Amino acid sequence: MPARTVKSQRKNPLKLTLRRWMAPLGLVFGFCALLSAGVFGYHYLSQPGRLPLRVVEVSGALKRLEHDEMQRAVVQAIDGGFFSCDMQKLRLAVMAMPWVADASIRRIWPDRLSMVVIEQVPLARWGDDALVSVNAGVFRPSVLDEFNGLVKLSGPEGSQQRVVQFFQTVASAARARELDITEVKLDERRHWWLHFDGGLTVSLGREDIDRRLSQFFRIYPSLTANSPRQPERIDMRYEHGFAVRWREPAEGESAAETVKSQEKV
Repeated sequence: MPARTVKSQRKNPLKLTLRRWMAPLGLVFGFCALLSAGVFGYHYLSQPGRLPLRVVEVSGALKRLEHDEMQRAVVQAIDGGFFSCDMQKLRLAVMAMPWVADASIRRIWPDRLSMVVIEQVPLARWGDDALVSVNAGVFRPSVLDEFNGLVKLSGPEGSQQRVVQFFQTVASAARARELDITEVKLDERRHWWLHFDGGLTVSLGREDIDRRLSQFFRIYPSLTANSPRQPERIDMRYEHGFAVRWREPAEGESAAETVKSQEKV
C-alpha cells in the first residue's frame, strides 16, 4: 500500500515542460494577434476613401493672406484620408503662395487639419519684380504698385542675405544724417552702390567697404554744409581720399557757383 502511494505522487516530466511553456506561448500568440489586428486596422483605415478630412483650420496673424484662399489650396492638394494624405504635399501647396513665409500642418482626430501660417513681412523691393522680407526671403506677389515707396535692393543670384544685411547696416547711419536711401545695389562685379533721395550716387567698390562707408558718412556733412553746390556722385574707391562730381547747374543758377567739377581730397 505505501509503494502505490509513492508511485501516484510522481509527476509526468512532459506535462511539467508543457505547462512551463504554455503561459509564455499564450502571451506571444496574444501579442501576435493584437499586432495583426492593429496592422490590419491601420491598413484598412489608411485606404484613401477611409476617414476623409472634412475641416481645415487656419491660424496666424494674417494681413495679406485670406483664410478661404489657403483653405482652398489645401483642399485641392488633399490626396487621401486622415492617415493616408501626404502632409508634405499639403505644406508645399501652402508654401507656394507668395505671401506665405512658413507653414505647419498637423492632423487632429478624426477629420481635421490644423494649419499655422507665418506671413511674409516685406522689407524692400527686390529688383524690378519682387519683394524681399526682413529674413531675406524673395517673393513675388501679383501686385507690386503699393510697394513702390520701399527701398530697392538688388544683387546677383543668391546674394539677397548679404544685400539685406548691408542695407540694414547702412540704413541707421543714413537716417542719423537725414539721408534717405532709395537703392542699394551689388553689381555682377561685386561692387556696392548706394543711391539716395535727391539723386546722389555713392560708389564703394568691392574692398574695404566698412572703412569707405564710414569715411563717406564722415565727410558728407562738410560737402553740403553752407554750399550752393550739391554732390551728384561721390566715388570712395580711392585709397587716400575720394572724388566728387557736382550736380549740373539748374537753369538760372550761377555757373560760377555750380560748375561741374571733379575733386579729390
